[in-house]
Amino acid sequence: MARIDVLADTSGLIALLDRDDRHYQAAIDVARANTLTVPSTVLPEVDYLVSKYLGEAVAQAFIQDLADGYFNYLTVELEDIRSALDVMTRYKGVPLGLVDASLVALAERYHLPSILTLDRRHFSLIKPRGLEYLELLP
Repeated sequence: MARIDVLADTSGLIALLDRDDRHYQAAIDVARANTLTVPSTVLPEVDYLVSKYLGEAVAQAFIQDLADGYFNYLTVELEDIRSALDVMTRYKGVPLGLVDASLVALAERYHLPSILTLDRRHFSLIKPRGLEYLELLP
């Protein structure tokens, strides 16, 4: 099976970093089989939550792995912020914050339908422009 780029949401990254998470092994399997792409918008959430619940050492190890190239890093540009706002407007009834909406905007812009996330409730309601669906992993 060919490796594909998978956008990483905060919840998917936390599952990947927390050995006690019930989705840990599934997240590891996704990471081993694919290339995880970490959008810049998820970093503050991941850093805060991992530092708070898993410790600063785990948060710093993740950031070091990102800096060392174990993950792709994708900067969210102003056009992506505008697209994220458009996503939030299109899905007014769905409580999408900037992070989730930015993942949808990036999926649309780069034609990346796969997202590592545990947030099925919100992402399953989204029909991205230019894509048939969002594949929610694991």
